[in-house]
Amino acid sequence: MFKKMLPGLMFAILWSTGAIGAKFGIRSADGLMLAAIRFICTGLLFAPFFLIHPKHRFLPRRNEWKPIIIYGFLNSTATLGSFFAAQKFASAGISMLFTAVTPLLIALLSSLFLKRKLTRFEVGGMFISFAGLILASLAALPTASIKPLGILLLVIYVVAYALSSIYLSRTHMSLSRMVFNVWQVFAGGIMLLPFCFLFNTNHVRAVDANLLLSLAWLIIVLSFVANMIWMYLVKHDPVTAASWLYLVPVFGYLFGYLLLGESITLYSVAGTAMVIVGLVISKRKAKNAVTENA
Repeated sequence: MFKKMLPGLMFAILWSTGAIGAKFGIRSADGLMLAAIRFICTGLLFAPFFLIHPKHRFLPRRNEWKPIIIYGFLNSTATLGSFFAAQKFASAGISMLFTAVTPLLIALLSSLFLKRKLTRFEVGGMFISFAGLILASLAALPTASIKPLGILLLVIYVVAYALSSIYLSRTHMSLSRMVFNVWQVFAGGIMLLPFCFLFNTNHVRAVDANLLLSLAWLIIVLSFVANMIWMYLVKHDPVTAASWLYLVPVFGYLFGYLLLGESITLYSVAGTAMVIVGLVISKRKAKNAVTENA
C-alpha cells in the first residue's frame, strides 16, 4: 500500500516547495519573467538529452502539437504563470490554501466530463480535508497579506489547474511522458513571454546566486520531476491524483515555518490532522472499490 501512496506523497512534498522557490526567486526577478525563464530553460536543458537518447522520439508529429500547446497553455502558462504572478500580491500560506480548492474542481469536472462517479466516502474525505485546511489557516487569515489582484490570479490558477488535469486525462500521448512534459513546459514558457511584456513584469533585477539557485530548484525538481509524477497520477485517475493536493498546503506551512519564519499554530496542527484523516478515508474507500470490482 505504501508503494502505491509514495508517488502522491512525493508529489505533495515537492509541489509544496513551489511557493517557497517563487518567494526566493522574485527577490531577483519579476514573477512572470521568473516563470517564463524557468519553463524555457527546462526545455533547453533537457532537450539535448532526449535528442541523443535512442529510446525516446523527441520531435513531435504534426497531430501531436495540438495537445502539447493546449496542455502547455493550461498547465504552464495559465496555471503556473498566474501562481508566480500572484506571489507579489499574496502570502505563501494563502497561496497554498487556494490549492485546496483544486481537488474539488477536478472532482466536479471529472463527474461532468469524464462521467467519473464520486463515492460518498470520496466526497466526505475531500470535505474533511478541505475543512482541515480552512482550520489550519484561521490564525493567519486575519493578518494575511493578499490584494484583490492576488485573489484574481489565484482563481485563474486553480481553474486552469483543474482544466489542465481533466484535459490531460482525456489525451492520448504517443510521445513518451517525459518528452511530452519537456515540450509542454517549453511551449508554456514561450506563450508566457507576451504576458510578461503586456503587464510590464519582464524585469530581471539581478543575476545572482539567489536567482540561479531558485531557478535550479524550480527547473529540475518542479518542472521536471514533480510534473512527471503529476502526469503519472492524473493519467491513472485525476480525482485520486487531486486528493494529494490537500497535502500541499500542509507541507507548504511546514516549509514556510522552516525557511521563511512563518508561524505554526495549534490551528495548523489540528487542521493537518483533519487533512490526513480525510485522505485516509478517500484512499481506503478507493481500495475497497477496486477489491469489490475485481
